[in-house]
Amino acid sequence: MEEGISTKWIKLQDIKDATDSIFAGTGMSVNADAYSAAKEAASQALSKLNGKAPTISYIFFAGDYDPYELTKGLKEVLKDSEFVGGLGDSVIYDNQILEKGIVVASIQSDFLHIGVASSDGFLENALETARKVAKEAVAKIAIDSYVDPYMQALRLKGGDMRGIVKIPPYYMHVFTTGFKLPQMGEENKTIAGISDVIGRQIPIWGGAFETSLENFDKKYEIYSLHSGKVYKDGIIVLFSVTSMLYGYSIAHGAKKTGSLAIVTKTSNNGYVVDEINGQKTVDWYAKQLKMSNENFINSALTVSITQRWPIGMVDNLGNIVVRGGGTPTGPDNQSLAFAAPVIEGSSIFLMDGAVENLLTATDEIVSDIKSYTEGKVDPKLVLITSCFTRRNVMGEKFSDDMKKIREKIGNPMLVGFTCAGEIGAREGDMANCHHLTDNIFAFYNKLLTSKNE
Repeated sequence: MEEGISTKWIKLQDIKDATDSIFAGTGMSVNADAYSAAKEAASQALSKLNGKAPTISYIFFAGDYDPYELTKGLKEVLKDSEFVGGLGDSVIYDNQILEKGIVVASIQSDFLHIGVASSDGFLENALETARKVAKEAVAKIAIDSYVDPYMQALRLKGGDMRGIVKIPPYYMHVFTTGFKLPQMGEENKTIAGISDVIGRQIPIWGGAFETSLENFDKKYEIYSLHSGKVYKDGIIVLFSVTSMLYGYSIAHGAKKTGSLAIVTKTSNNGYVVDEINGQKTVDWYAKQLKMSNENFINSALTVSITQRWPIGMVDNLGNIVVRGGGTPTGPDNQSLAFAAPVIEGSSIFLMDGAVENLLTATDEIVSDIKSYTEGKVDPKLVLITSCFTRRNVMGEKFSDDMKKIREKIGNPMLVGFTCAGEIGAREGDMANCHHLTDNIFAFYNKLLTSKNE
């Protein structure tokens, strides 16, 4: 039966006076059995939702778990509620970095509506598939035609037009399949396809699923999960309409070294850099590091060298987008291949990715988010995608990186995974594919209609 006007008015008053706009819970398991691990982690997360069914659950796992058994366990606990996730190089649970385990973050809110769509066969035609799935996700949104306009009216009534423009009541989360050589990742095409549907002004956040660094020389699959579906080459898109405060930012912390250079020649759609400043790329790189060309290309650690000393492309706002992990390729191994494209004609710097530099990323992220949200309230839950190159370069210090993020931003629950490519942006910027970054999305127990106090 349709609600009467008086019932709706009471409901609106309850909403206006609500003290909790979001319930969130997290869970983790390192049980070796996939089915048991999924049930254990999901049950822990749901236990903190006050008996409410989750609006959405995020599932990240690492290690050799059977994804079908994971899905079986998740369905038993999460029932018919939506859940999304996939395989990471490692997973993050508060300050812990797990090379094998499953983590779950479940969210319930009457102020959050989510449309979820997914597809397999993503890498075959990334641009068109991303566009198609984004359209489906937007079309699946089921808003409350009475409550949601009321919440937006409250924002307008408060006279905070600037806030409405600055923090839109929409955002997109996306999880893609990372590179599986010789197939490169397609994060840039993913962003382009989604932007064709929702524009470039709506925040887009996410990352690319991947296997562990130790498995790259083996045959492997990259699994993603969506509410009972298991994909080997998948993309998952979540379009959200919300009345809750949220924040996001991304940073790497690497520092510029040397003088500005120009990428003068690329091939393979930008995935291979052939010349920098008119020189063979390997010659240019070796000279910057004061190494011989022969030692650079014959080193078994070339990938690690270019992770530790990546190149950084300068965008039109002065931000630097990093490309690391280049491997020698082409005639005489004088070019470098990257997992994401580099734009010919780009201004670049050689970047210093020392651990002490990378640890400064947290300060940038927290400063950005506090500026964006303009409030003193701390987030309740933070999702993170962090580059597996970052984990490799930082080694044992990577857990310190996660600890610092939590402490600086207010000790929220922290859940995420290390990935092949981070999709995100700083406040006000357009989304891009990044490497070497910490990339976070924060949920707050605060309505966008509330005054900042």
